[in-house]
Amino acid sequence: MDPHGYSGAYSRPGRILLMRHPETLANAQHRYLGQANVPLTEEGIAQCERAVRGLIAWKPDRIITSPLDRCLAIARPAAENIACPLEIDERIIEMNFGILEGLTADEAESNNLSFPWGETSRNWPVAGAESLEDFLMRCAIAGQAYSMLPGRTAIVAHGGSIRGVLAHWLLLSPERFWQLSIKNVSSCIFSADAEGNAFLEKFGIQPESLEG
Repeated sequence: MDPHGYSGAYSRPGRILLMRHPETLANAQHRYLGQANVPLTEEGIAQCERAVRGLIAWKPDRIITSPLDRCLAIARPAAENIACPLEIDERIIEMNFGILEGLTADEAESNNLSFPWGETSRNWPVAGAESLEDFLMRCAIAGQAYSMLPGRTAIVAHGGSIRGVLAHWLLLSPERFWQLSIKNVSSCIFSADAEGNAFLEKFGIQPESLEG
């Protein structure tokens, strides 16, 4: 029995799919969106339906999700449809943007606020925000746990937290991981060996490519 309570009756290597949530109003308006719950756009609702079908078609053994509504909108119906375990993981919630939350980049600049902030000091983030240091640490801890899971694991998370997990697996520097483009409901797939090393197989997959 592994630490997550799974029986070990799955084959190695494990496979891991990471999918970003559908488009929200804040995404469409190019606003900083961290740990708040905001509605999906009409496009996001359509993306959600496509994403659920894709997840179901991929046939995961378990689904792990951020606790925020925009991720649960995909994870919960997919898990219910295929009757697989659904786990809510606080470690992959989006970064806390503090007083940047809800602002556009121009609005932030007009208030003398900047992003991204430095990665080496806990004192650099804007008021109320999470340091990049702390954010990357919790994503790395989550990523290490995921790479040890057997069978197929689907993870529904955020652009930031997916980048954070990928930074751990791909050994990306803090300066580089923001350069990854993670589009709404796109996915990447990794395989993992028995030592917990993760290997990128596919990147930027649309939900329809998970079907069949």
